[in-house]
Amino acid sequence: MELKTKQHCKITRTELQSNRNVLISVVIPVYNVYEWIDLCLESVINQTFDNFEVILINDGSTDGSDLKCIQWAERDSRIRVIHKINEGPSVARNIGIQEARGKYLVFIDSDDWVDKSYLETMYNRVIATNADLVECDVYRVNNETGIETYRVCSGVMGQDYTLEDHMKYGYTAMWKCLIKKDLFTRNEIKFADCHSEARAIYPLLLALANRIENVHAPLYHYRIFRKDSLTAKPRPHHEDVNAIGILALELLIQGFQKCGLYQRYKDTLQQLVQLKLTDLLAVFFYRKEYKDYQQLRENYYTFVSKTFPDISQMRYITVGGYNLNRILMHMNLLQDPYCRFNFSSFISLMHPVKEKILCKHKNRYREMMLKREIQNQFWNILNEMKPKYLFIDLIEERFDLVVCGEGYLTKSDAFDGAECCIDPVYTIARTTQECENLWKQSCKQFINRIKTSFPFIRIVLVKNYLSEKKGDINSQQYFENLEEIRQINHILEEYYQFFAGCDKEIQVVEASECDYYFTDAQYEYGAIPSHLNELVNQKIAGLIERSIGI
Repeated sequence: MELKTKQHCKITRTELQSNRNVLISVVIPVYNVYEWIDLCLESVINQTFDNFEVILINDGSTDGSDLKCIQWAERDSRIRVIHKINEGPSVARNIGIQEARGKYLVFIDSDDWVDKSYLETMYNRVIATNADLVECDVYRVNNETGIETYRVCSGVMGQDYTLEDHMKYGYTAMWKCLIKKDLFTRNEIKFADCHSEARAIYPLLLALANRIENVHAPLYHYRIFRKDSLTAKPRPHHEDVNAIGILALELLIQGFQKCGLYQRYKDTLQQLVQLKLTDLLAVFFYRKEYKDYQQLRENYYTFVSKTFPDISQMRYITVGGYNLNRILMHMNLLQDPYCRFNFSSFISLMHPVKEKILCKHKNRYREMMLKREIQNQFWNILNEMKPKYLFIDLIEERFDLVVCGEGYLTKSDAFDGAECCIDPVYTIARTTQECENLWKQSCKQFINRIKTSFPFIRIVLVKNYLSEKKGDINSQQYFENLEEIRQINHILEEYYQFFAGCDKEIQVVEASECDYYFTDAQYEYGAIPSHLNELVNQKIAGLIERSIGI
């Protein structure tokens, strides 16, 4: 179809709607989503609520998506199409805001889809409460497997966030929200032309809203792991690939300053900035070559130090379960995923395998952690980073050991899910006396090596256990394998006592004495005993901060 026909279609649709009193404007940027746009628009036009318009901004598509936009506009008079050169989703959304006739705005990504009651449910809530912003929960849909996982956006364990926690921990995305248009226009807020564009405005919109409402239902389906997605790529040509995310956070801070809200939320912004940069480091840790990742990390540390010169910027390393990473993310520090060691045990750290072992895992992070253990990288990274603190829990010491020649590997759940080219001699069960003796020997060796070779490092032992229950703040239930959990926890208790007794200078944090010590039943990646919930993780982080004086 020629450009003239496109223009005619666009003008015709504009004239059809020119006198209509539209309540909601649905803004959808479109760029090379030929395979998915039909599902998206089918879900929109079949809403149970019908007083809305759809503004499709064709952002210079080259795969035929532009023609599909025109066909949809010809099919439904509520759809308008705007054609433009490719400038990215932020510019497209800003055009959508400018063109919108509705009192309320909804942003939808063109490769996603929504529940048929999405608009009706969100609109009813905003009218009933006179809120400026309504937010729903989402399904994150793995584009490769089709598996859906439920993400609660507005709180944790059945408890809604406070405003400050919502700003810090809320799911930073605009496509799950219905927002009053004048929240944008009266505050002159626009989407930033940078990577992580939602992070530049989402917390500010929350702070400016007179009221925020939450719909506790997954009405939005967000597609993840799509090939050629822009999520992990810097979009504008002027943005440094090794400074991704910094511009968005600079603009966020400027927005708070412009609106006169900076001093009120300064402490929250300090924590928010470090949390969001930690999230980005976790994304790029296994996507970038180390030299580039190293530069990205140092740029982040420099930005935080420059922006908030009064907060600590100490470096630290963690050895323990993945949930220990989650705990430490709640501390007012930037966390470096390069300094994490999960799925390892003291036995493997002190008795590494000498054989060359090939290892592959479908989860890239787990594969990297397994290779670290196989290659015994811990001591080299400790020497490279020279951290001030070493945070340890013993959750990973629950696993059996695999004997490989003169060395050992931890038979963790990551190991069991990997493809490893090894010929193990045999397996040592964690419950045996042989394992206990070997572990105590390795523990002493580990502590002595730290004290001898790295005397500047302070060890903090975080006494975490497998949780016995799962649930939310209102109710919990025991895990079915309770006896097995208690048997493992008994072993861990003996290990903690032995470890702490090896050196009086070790700081001990009694994590399990905190309230809410159980697993979140709705944890996105599975309710398993080694994962706690974010309320208790925050409490444990506070204990650690007090123990080290930050």
